[in-house]
Amino acid sequence: MSKPVKIGLWGGVGGQPRDVRHAPHRLARVEISGVDAIHSIKFTYEDHAGDQHVEGAWGAPSGNKHTLDLEDMEYVTEISGTYGRWGSVSSIVTSLKFVTNNGQTIKCGIAGSGGSFHVPVTHGGQITGFFGRVGDLIDAIGIYVLP
Repeated sequence: MSKPVKIGLWGGVGGQPRDVRHAPHRLARVEISGVDAIHSIKFTYEDHAGDQHVEGAWGAPSGNKHTLDLEDMEYVTEISGTYGRWGSVSSIVTSLKFVTNNGQTIKCGIAGSGGSFHVPVTHGGQITGFFGRVGDLIDAIGIYVLP
């Protein structure tokens, strides 16, 4: 039985660490909100036993809300985003985009000037959860991938 692997931490160094409480096996729902930056993320995932857990909302759930509800055989295969300066904050996550194996897509925020990331998961792998650093906004984000 495969265990999820942590990949990345893209963004700044502010905020407090956030992580899942149980090893994520399947992502069921993702909610992101924001306007010109990512204000919050909330997600529902299943552990290996099939029990559902909700994390978040991490950050301040304000701005435009975008929701991705995953069907039984649907999973997130790609995440991309940007990070950079936002007002007086040196670096936060300014945009996120998620794509599923069924082609469903959600995106939020605007491109930042600091950098970008793009993680396609191939060969049947899937994104199963998130970790990061969070204050009033999403300072940094990383993913759990089940190979």
